[in-house]
Amino acid sequence: MNKKLFSAIMAIVVTMSFSFNSVYADSVSDKAKIQQVQTQRNDLENKVEMMNNHIETIMSKTNSNEKNITLTQKNIKKTKIDIKKSEANIKQAQVIFDKRMRVMYMNGSSSYINIMLDSNGIDDFISRLENIKKIVNFDQKVIDDLKRKETAINLKKVELDTGNKKLLSLRVDNKKNLADLTKQKLAQKVLVSKLDAQEKQYGAQLVIDEATAKRQAILDRQAIVDRQANIARQSSVDKQNAASKQLLVNSKKVSNKQEKSQKQVIKTTEPTRSTTVQTRPIVSKNAAIQYTASDLNLLARLITAEAGGESYNAQVAVGAVVVNRVKSSSFPNTISAVINQKTSGNYEFTPVLNGNINRTAQANAVKAANESLSGNDPTSNALFFYSGNAPTGLTSPQPFSIKIDNMTFINMS
Repeated sequence: MNKKLFSAIMAIVVTMSFSFNSVYADSVSDKAKIQQVQTQRNDLENKVEMMNNHIETIMSKTNSNEKNITLTQKNIKKTKIDIKKSEANIKQAQVIFDKRMRVMYMNGSSSYINIMLDSNGIDDFISRLENIKKIVNFDQKVIDDLKRKETAINLKKVELDTGNKKLLSLRVDNKKNLADLTKQKLAQKVLVSKLDAQEKQYGAQLVIDEATAKRQAILDRQAIVDRQANIARQSSVDKQNAASKQLLVNSKKVSNKQEKSQKQVIKTTEPTRSTTVQTRPIVSKNAAIQYTASDLNLLARLITAEAGGESYNAQVAVGAVVVNRVKSSSFPNTISAVINQKTSGNYEFTPVLNGNINRTAQANAVKAANESLSGNDPTSNALFFYSGNAPTGLTSPQPFSIKIDNMTFINMS
């Protein structure tokens, strides 16, 4: 007995550990996903911050460049004005030279040599030569100064034009870089929004996982309590059976010693018959199928687990579905085989999987089981039932169904 109890408890613990580990693994996976998303989002936000700093730098450079462009263009305009003034000065000097030459011509002198030849003596010649030299030097200096100024102004204009071209090219580059950074920043923001959505999704799933873990823990604890109760109850039954057997043996010994009558012997053997009658089929005049007391108890426990909170009529309907399956050629031909049947490795009835089938049957469930075994069928030969509405996508195109309380019963034929 102790070994059986120990084995049962170990099986419960192993089952709970697998179920809890599965839920816990889902929870840990969701937390890891959330952490990964948060890390990615932080990286993206850092990149966006760096882009903002870069954009500010480019904007500052752009503003400075625009100021330089404005200043350079003003200088270019001023230089053009200076060039025009220089050209005007050169033209004015040329006009003066032309007038001097015209005066000389009108006076009968076609060149500086004639002026010197018309001198009245050596002193006059020297005087005229010095004057001519001064005039020539002065004219040459004026011309050279004007040409230097014009050349300097032209060089400055070229320099300003070159600088202006560079500034304009820099303006284009700054605009292009600014546009590229703005586009990249927008793309990063889109990614951040997607990561925010993923984090919310994983967070919602984490809440569901944690709620599922709590619910599973409650169910596991209840399953332990129920199985321990069943073990204790079975232990009590075993003890009672052992005591009955021992009492029977003692009764036989007493009867042999006292040599009681045959009638007394028959009376002492009656308990043995009562213990074996449970395994014999119960034959009722109104029974829909043959069943044993064990089958009746198993069916009542299934009704308790599946429809314990529903009306009596719904409980009878659940029992009727089991009876209909026993009668159908598509299912096993005994109540025990139908209730414990597996399809593709899965139990047909959830209470068999989660252990709720082991709960003690309710009084109404026992009564409903008897009534369904007697042939009462509120479902019109249904072979399936569901809690709530029937799922979509059933194989039959138009299955007949009936709703009783919160349960739906379906006949697929």
